[in-house]
Amino acid sequence: MIKLLANEQGFDQLINRFVARGDVQIDLAGGRVLADRLEYETATRTLLLSGRVRFQRGEQYFQANSLRYSLIENSGDADAVYGVLDFDTSEVDFDLKAYPSVALPSLSYWPTSSPYEKATFGKAAPELIRKGPRGEILVSSDWSNQASTAELALTQSPLESSGESLLPGLALNEVTSPEQLLGLPERPDLAEWRVPPIAVAPAAQSMACAPLIPPVPDWHPYPLALTAWGYGQAIDANFGDSFTFNGRWRPENVWGLNFNKRLVDAGPLALEFDSNALLHKTSWQPGGEFNNSEPFAPLPPQTFGEFTAALGLRAWLQPWLSLGFFEGVSLLTSNSLYEQTFRENYQTFLNYLGFEVEALVKPQWSVVGRLHHRSGAYGTYGGVSEGSNAYLVGVRYRYGQSQPPRIAPLMPPAAGCPGAPSPEAEEDMKPLADQLNAVAEAMPSQATSASQPPAVPALSTVPAAELEAERHKAIEATVDQRVSDLYYVRSLKVERRAGTQFASRAEEEEEFGTVEPSQLANPNGDQKLIEGFISRWRFQAARIWITPEGWTANRAAFSNDPFTPAQSWIDLQSVVAVQESDERTKISAKRSRLILENRLPIPMRKNIVLEKDQPADNPWVIADDGVDRSGIYFGYNLKPIELVKAKSFKKANGTQVDQQSLRLELQPQFMVARALNGQVNSFVLPGDPIGGPTGSQPAEIGDLFGALIKLKGSIFGYSTSDFTVSLPTLNPQNIANGTRSWGDFSREIFIPKLGFIGGGTYTTRLFGAYRYKTYNGSLGQQDVYSALGASLEKKGELRPWGKINHNYYWRAAFGNFQGTEFETSNLIDSTRGSFYGAVNSSLQLWRGKAGDRDNPRTTQNTPRPIEPGLRLNTNTNVRLDYYGDGTSQNTITLTGGPTLTLGRLEKNFFDFTEISISGGGSLQQGQSPFSFDRNVDLATLAFGWKQQLFGPLLFSGGIGFNVDGNSGYYGDITGSFAELIWQRRGYEFAIYYSPYEQVGGVRVKLNDFNYRGTGLPFVPYTPTDFTKQRQGLY
Repeated sequence: MIKLLANEQGFDQLINRFVARGDVQIDLAGGRVLADRLEYETATRTLLLSGRVRFQRGEQYFQANSLRYSLIENSGDADAVYGVLDFDTSEVDFDLKAYPSVALPSLSYWPTSSPYEKATFGKAAPELIRKGPRGEILVSSDWSNQASTAELALTQSPLESSGESLLPGLALNEVTSPEQLLGLPERPDLAEWRVPPIAVAPAAQSMACAPLIPPVPDWHPYPLALTAWGYGQAIDANFGDSFTFNGRWRPENVWGLNFNKRLVDAGPLALEFDSNALLHKTSWQPGGEFNNSEPFAPLPPQTFGEFTAALGLRAWLQPWLSLGFFEGVSLLTSNSLYEQTFRENYQTFLNYLGFEVEALVKPQWSVVGRLHHRSGAYGTYGGVSEGSNAYLVGVRYRYGQSQPPRIAPLMPPAAGCPGAPSPEAEEDMKPLADQLNAVAEAMPSQATSASQPPAVPALSTVPAAELEAERHKAIEATVDQRVSDLYYVRSLKVERRAGTQFASRAEEEEEFGTVEPSQLANPNGDQKLIEGFISRWRFQAARIWITPEGWTANRAAFSNDPFTPAQSWIDLQSVVAVQESDERTKISAKRSRLILENRLPIPMRKNIVLEKDQPADNPWVIADDGVDRSGIYFGYNLKPIELVKAKSFKKANGTQVDQQSLRLELQPQFMVARALNGQVNSFVLPGDPIGGPTGSQPAEIGDLFGALIKLKGSIFGYSTSDFTVSLPTLNPQNIANGTRSWGDFSREIFIPKLGFIGGGTYTTRLFGAYRYKTYNGSLGQQDVYSALGASLEKKGELRPWGKINHNYYWRAAFGNFQGTEFETSNLIDSTRGSFYGAVNSSLQLWRGKAGDRDNPRTTQNTPRPIEPGLRLNTNTNVRLDYYGDGTSQNTITLTGGPTLTLGRLEKNFFDFTEISISGGGSLQQGQSPFSFDRNVDLATLAFGWKQQLFGPLLFSGGIGFNVDGNSGYYGDITGSFAELIWQRRGYEFAIYYSPYEQVGGVRVKLNDFNYRGTGLPFVPYTPTDFTKQRQGLY
């Protein structure tokens, strides 16, 4: 049933349409449509909604200036579109026969009844002012937000008289305090007591309007730079040691000039061309043992020139501070005697690397320091290894002017919102194609001239720091973001790992293993390059065209960030969206970019699938695997091949079964390092024992190519399967010693109570591996040459003991294993039956107060508010291993330690610190014959530290040691990990490396949130008369 309400409604015979005007409201199965005007033409069955069009049902929201839709053609269009799409609830929200996921927000502050009370959230109106248990006056935290919303709504569209008079006691326009509202004496006027304006209309009655925020200032408008190197000092140190000044100063000085040109400006990042013209002058210095008249003979004074050319990447960590990295070539006018005598091979033409720190003193002047490095790039240049290093210090002058890039598409606010263009100006902003169509349709008013590209603006005389401060003030003045009850849900994580790819311990065994600092978390526990997904998106478009298959748009934008300005959003050009189902939308675009901080655009793939459980990934892979692939390699993820389609069916007993599809994923790879070096050092040489050491051999054509193959989905009746084959070479002589594979097939089964075994759902698993690599504490990397077996496992939660919470995991397994014997390279074969059981316990000793999760400032650098506190974690586990030769290894281990969290990550410097300490010991009986599971770390100690450096930049690191004094491995490292994180509410970028596992990588995360409300339009828009438009708002 459809319920239509309006101030006026009826059939207009002059235009032959049904017309409803003034506060139009359509109630439809728990959903609601609001507009100023509705027209319906019966002949063409066309519906036209205009003036503040809003639709909401459950978590789904849509607004536009106007909406035209033909019921016959299933097509139409909408202008100034903004909305929220939630794939977690879309199945029920778009099903008019089902209850919506949440009830609609009330159009009044006074409670109303609703037939949809089964919704997740109630629809009771907010109680802004009430009496406390002792008679004190309590003001709801929603007061200021609701009041601000109403004030903005009234500014946009003042309420007209409806002809009805307010009942006595309900007139709020003269009320100035909560005491006056309740008829109580007013409290004194204190400085810290500020009563917000009274809210007379909730947000549901008004459009969501983008706040007027000044544009991002151009901190670095000068694309050209000249640098005078006034002082340069050479050092007798290798490349790595030169970063820590670990060497002796050499009697060699450097002077010269530098020219730098910005090629690509991407906000905080820039791609640059860099060149140097340098003069080296030396005095008498000690000589080396190579290529000298006699070993270590002194070297006479020398003068020579050097020219460099390089491409560089610059990162502005702060508007006044930047780091630069340059890679290129270096040419000397004559051979350096130092390089000639201290290096076995030498030449004038070598690789060039530069690492630079620049600090602005004035907008055009800065002080620069650079590490200047020449080398043969690991033998790439004439077999030269290492070269020379020097430190340069100079003064830089920046000049010139470049065309500023346009980050945001043109998406003006909805009509009636602050900053919205006039109808005439809106016509001028339309694309030329639309204006030509207007001419063809005989509408001269729309036939305006094509908009010209923006001219290069004059440089602002206002300092960028003042413009940035003004922008932040405008952001903070956006009181009501129309977002409440914000909760972080999950992340879409794209990860590129470098180093050895191997199958590690089971995920549950990592979770329920010994207590370790979170900073020592194993980066290899999951081999997925991407995990997680985004379920709730905000979307925006200047205009969309609705088609029977979906919709199209010239430009469209999607954001995962609930607040405005959005820290991360996706810009799409020439968009075609196909609605394949209520939970799946496939989007194709001519161009797709991820925009970070409205400053940095990152290219993305052109085809994106928005779905409840579907992530998106960049197909290209650039990684460094120093063990299996001899260094850097390239990869490309091909489109998955669906071998078996997903299906659902019912068993004879009526049980519904949803079977996943079976997909084959292929990633061809090219080994760049082997192509450059011509050598392979990753495998045991042909003919040598399998467990022997690796050796170096010439690279053949098959060694330059490899692949990664994955089989995922449902197979052999198992609900979940994940099988991986890693091929680091296609050379027939090395393929047996290079291939690695691992996988498991699992399914959940119900087992009734049998004696002491409790009834419930258990996980059964078949597992297998070939040349499986793992890490075993002080023993480091170990091999499992082959494994085949099965397991039964279960995890759950135990009843709390007071304030102590517990969860548990156990696993019983049996299989046949082949691996290296302890302290030898011999392969041995044995069956192994094992049981592993663990209980995690946690006690919160102290808990501070977290910030307001609905305040954007609280979560500007974290997806969830930081809660200071002190927590004690413990783990108790038992492991029983029995082998086919009659030996056994049984251990009981207890580990634990505190984690202290200070700060809330709201300030710019050192406002977050997390310190973790853990220690543990084991009681052991017997020993394993294998190296991969031999327990040699009977006492361990680990430390972890995570620290905010400034703004969103954090450092995280951890290290663990063997502290068993009776062990031959006393003092050995059992784990280490370091990470540099750029963390924001909407996204996270991190670079990590583990010296212990020799694995590193890059991680990019987009965060997903649940919240109530619609948010505000997020695509940046600055009206031409911004200063005038914003008067009275801030």
